[in-house]
Amino acid sequence: MSRTFTDESLMTWEAYPSSGEWGLPLEPAIVFNPVSDPSVRPRYVEVPGDEADAEGLVLRSDEDGLRELLRQSKPLD
Repeated sequence: MSRTFTDESLMTWEAYPSSGEWGLPLEPAIVFNPVSDPSVRPRYVEVPGDEADAEGLVLRSDEDGLRELLRQSKPLD
């Protein structure tokens, strides 16, 4: 399940949960895809728990919460 929101600079982002690679001890993440500007690199922020926790965070967060997670995120390699 993904959510779309707008940041402070009026750029539109899609946020969605992603798990680590199967069988590896990686934290799940929330990925931020820049919908309104494909030249910007996607970003991610790791979250504690499992993929269900990451999905719940995306669904429960209001737009301010998603913006805060975006501020904490790092560029996706």
